[in-house]
Amino acid sequence: MKMDDAMRTAFARQGYIVVPDVLNQQELDELNQVYDQHVLEREETLSTASTDKQNRFYIGGRDKSVTTDRHGNTYMGRRFWSKAYMDLIDNETMLPIMEEILGDPSWGHAPAHMPAELRPLFRLDHDNVHYKPGRNPTDGADKGGGLHGGPSSFHITCVYELKTVGPNDGGFGCVVGTHKQANEQKLMDIDGDWRRSWCDTEWTSKLPNWDQDVPVHRIEAKAGDCILFSEKLKHGTIPWAGRGERRTLFYKYVPFGMHHGDVAYDTNDPELTARQKRILEFSPCWFNEPREDKDYSANLALTTLHPLACVESDPSVLLPGMSPPHIRLADETKAMLLSAGGGGASANAKL
Repeated sequence: MKMDDAMRTAFARQGYIVVPDVLNQQELDELNQVYDQHVLEREETLSTASTDKQNRFYIGGRDKSVTTDRHGNTYMGRRFWSKAYMDLIDNETMLPIMEEILGDPSWGHAPAHMPAELRPLFRLDHDNVHYKPGRNPTDGADKGGGLHGGPSSFHITCVYELKTVGPNDGGFGCVVGTHKQANEQKLMDIDGDWRRSWCDTEWTSKLPNWDQDVPVHRIEAKAGDCILFSEKLKHGTIPWAGRGERRTLFYKYVPFGMHHGDVAYDTNDPELTARQKRILEFSPCWFNEPREDKDYSANLALTTLHPLACVESDPSVLLPGMSPPHIRLADETKAMLLSAGGGGASANAKL
């Protein structure tokens, strides 16, 4: 399935789209069956991901093994729970949509100076699982989560709902249009703690002076739907009020050669397809540098800059209102690129 003009228009305007019926009933059954084993039946795999008084979990541990990928990078890599979870890596419906958004620099995710032959390539940077038990009227307050994301972000997320999320259940929410800097500024100009006070629920309140030009959307989705959103968009978790469980999977992708969370996956898992291995493996070179809280000293192959690395991305290629991706570089790297002629938006670095 490729994006049509209506989907492109909606994604450009909103910063997200809901793609219906991505998973069929058999796929949902398999995903939920494995989910039961790892989330509900094995409590030792759960770690608390919130400070509220309710049980809210993310998956804190999975099997890992020493992995050497085809580029010679060696690291401890995670394995997926089952083949059904592996097949979400390159879901046939979402794959061509992700290729377009992550590979076309006009969307502001891939750097403009990325060579054309690399643009179809991207990586599953990390994933997580949001679980919430069904709630009763007597349950205590649920605080939900604050808003985050910003126009300079460069990754996108596929949100797979394993259970239906109704109109007042909660879960994923966002401030429409804030993937564009002008709309984000309208949000930032609101007096008060807009990061926490952004939605009206039984336990939370939106600021009374909220700017109607940046509306909040509570995203409904059927089991099997996929919410695709840009991490440029301000988004967060609305307190859960559903009588049923919240079962939501997040698969987060980055363009070729862009570091973000950098979870390492076991690309030697024999159940993975060749395409899945390619999407999981680290890039052989990079357009930005790893986060400062990551230690790559034992594997310098994960820090090699691409020969065309630049300090900035050319903004002239962007769709109206879009921001270029943030290219994270150390000051000494920037100085080196600038001295070598690679500081401009379109200049090449002579590394």
